[in-house]
Amino acid sequence: MANKTSKKRKPLADFPRRYQGNKYGMYKLISTIGIFIIVGLFIIIGAQYFQYFKAAQELARFEERVSEHETRQEMLQEEVEKLQHIDYIEVLARDRLGLVKPGEIIFQIED
Repeated sequence: MANKTSKKRKPLADFPRRYQGNKYGMYKLISTIGIFIIVGLFIIIGAQYFQYFKAAQELARFEERVSEHETRQEMLQEEVEKLQHIDYIEVLARDRLGLVKPGEIIFQIED
């Protein structure tokens, strides 16, 4: 009689998921949290990449401006060196200001 009253129970894994109780709910919770963590990491990585891309563009713009300023500085330095010579100053005075040496006669031809 003891054999009839004590039936063998099936292992828990044999039952459908809805009958497993908290075990299925816990897996679902852990899976959901894991998915949120992965999505959050993708969002953070995407934001960091966007900031890196934006900073790289800004750096390229600044490097271009620095290059332009360095080129202009070299041109100005050359102009300063030329202005140290009296001959160059004389040429500028004749071209830009229309100055003449004493005794020179200037002929202007108008078109």
